[in-house]
Amino acid sequence: MAGKRTKQSPQNRKPADQARALWLAGLGAVSIVQKRGGELIAELITEGHELQSRAQAFAQQVSSQAAEQAKDALAPFEAEFKRNIEKLGAATQNRLASALAVLGIPSKSDIETLTQRVAALSKQLKTAR
Repeated sequence: MAGKRTKQSPQNRKPADQARALWLAGLGAVSIVQKRGGELIAELITEGHELQSRAQAFAQQVSSQAAEQAKDALAPFEAEFKRNIEKLGAATQNRLASALAVLGIPSKSDIETLTQRVAALSKQLKTAR
């Protein structure tokens, strides 16, 4: 029977037979895409939207967790930074007060003390008249 074909494994086929099988597989793929192409594309688009939504949700979750971890990790440094700023401010005030005293410029407390003394003296003068 000359028209009867026997199935051979791909390794036992001749190169011409392998090429023909590949050609037929390609034609079959084109035929399937033509028949179900619209459905397949719609399905791929739907799957793409779902994947994008899952990826965005995952990225947002990871971002939120990373921000929380960074905040927790930086908290001790923030407290130390605030303490150092306060120390620096106090040291700056002390040095500035010393410089102003050397120049003979009275401090705020000196002016307040003098203001109180002047007010007390003014009150004594008014009562003495």
